[in-house]
Order: sequence, then C-alpha cells, then structure tokens
Amino acid sequence: LREVQDAQSQILSKLQHPNECRSGVTAWRYYPWVNWRDNIENGQLKSVMYNKKRNDTTLKVEFHTQLAQATNGGCSEYFFQFDGQECSQPAPITTSFYKNTNSGYWIVAPPGEVSGFCNATSRGPLRSGQLSVSVHIRSSGNNAYTGKMSTGKVTSYILVEEYCP
Repeated sequence: LREVQDAQSQILSKLQHPNECRSGVTAWRYYPWVNWRDNIENGQLKSVMYNKKRNDTTLKVEFHTQLAQATNGGCSEYFFQFDGQECSQPAPITTSFYKNTNSGYWIVAPPGEVSGFCNATSRGPLRSGQLSVSVHIRSSGNNAYTGKMSTGKVTSYILVEEYCP
C-alpha cells in the first residue's frame, strides 16, 4: 500500500509541477558516422546541431572513435566547443593522445573517447535552443589520424545528453 501511495504522490507532483527539472537525463541525441576518417591536424573534425530543451540543464558530451599518431613524439589534443567556444564551467572538455616509441613510423589506433560536462562557456551559460556542438583537434603536426584505421566497420559518434542537476 505504501508503494502505491508513493507512486501516486510522484504522479501528482509531476502534474502539479510539470516544468520542474527532475534529476537525471531529460533528453539525448546520438550522431553516428560509419567508416569515417579524417587526417586533419588542426581544426574542426565534426559538428552537430543540438536543440537544448532547457536553460537550467547541463550537457554531457561524448566523442568515440579510433585515434592514431603516426610519428614518434607526436601529440594530439581533442576537445569540444559549444557555439565556437570551449567549455569553461565546470572545466574544458579535452584529452590528449601521445605516441612515444623507438620504432619510428607506425600507427597506433586504439579506441578513443573525449567526454565531459558543460554548463557554460566564456560567453555565459548554455541557453535553450539550437546549439552547435563540435569536436576539434590541435596537433603538433605529427601525422594525426582520427576515425577508421582498421578493417571491418568502425562507428564513430558524438552523443549529447541533457541532464537536470
């Protein structure tokens, strides 16, 4: 009986406060690319448009693909931007991929991920509405490769999830 009363109370609360932000994922979108590859050294790799539903939510973003560095000592940084600006709150969303071997020129292509949360950029909070979400690379010019590096199918993707605090 207590469980039924709790469930009824939750339903009634949602009806009385329909615009209240509830904890957890409120919306998400998946943007896949099959067998995509890019040899860009510096600049934008992929960009997607996301329709942010609310002003009071946080975005979680993920970029999954294969990463490769062909030259010894090469380093590549992968990072997200929102409407052309890096995240500033709680922190920039970035990761680096570095190759250090004595075997000379060869390619390491493990799965790679860049992920994190963003509330705001240097321009201010991320507001509701259309938002450009893009993943970029900064490389030391050492033969960076992003995307399919192996036989078989490889799906690279950006995932955007909108969270209520």
